[in-house]
Amino acid sequence: MRLSAVVAEAGLAKKAPFHFVNYDVSASWAVTDGSESPAEYSPAHCQFISQADLQSWLACGSQPPQAHDQQELGIYLPDIYASDFYFLEQQNNYISTMAYMRMINDLLPLDIERYELAFAAFVVLHEYGHWLHFRRCHKSSVEYVLWLNRFLAPVERQRDILDLLPDSEPLKEQLVVEHINAYNAMPQEFSANKYALKHVAQLYARLLKKTGN
Repeated sequence: MRLSAVVAEAGLAKKAPFHFVNYDVSASWAVTDGSESPAEYSPAHCQFISQADLQSWLACGSQPPQAHDQQELGIYLPDIYASDFYFLEQQNNYISTMAYMRMINDLLPLDIERYELAFAAFVVLHEYGHWLHFRRCHKSSVEYVLWLNRFLAPVERQRDILDLLPDSEPLKEQLVVEHINAYNAMPQEFSANKYALKHVAQLYARLLKKTGN
């Protein structure tokens, strides 16, 4: 099942601006000069500010006089199957994927072959939860992004340090758990996770029925 079908089954297609990005899964590994390198992959995310407004704020250090390119705002998902999505998110966002799967496993009895479908359901709901949080905060795009960054910046620095640690580091597993807890405690993540956890069981059951499982 493609992610666009998951969004449709969730009944969210008309409730938020969804953007499905073309991605050639077969070209996820491109051979160049005899070495392999991954093709560019854009993970699932919610965009709260247009590039024009972001550049205007960075250049001026102040709120743009008006919002531009509102069509850029919304939820971005790769237009691929749930199985490919789970694989690519594991490869590109391992810590977040692991954190999501821990929450899902605590809520739903899952066989490993069903992970990809449950994960796709959770992420779609999680990103929609982000959009709801943005809309309900009644902040401009710049105000919201600045507010988010107050919480996100120290957690991102923590992740940068984790990325430098080898897997053989004895304390890395404990540090990863601490990082996940800090990330999920941020208001925007807490809100998105709360929405996803509230609705994922129902959506997952509908997806299983839809796929004949």
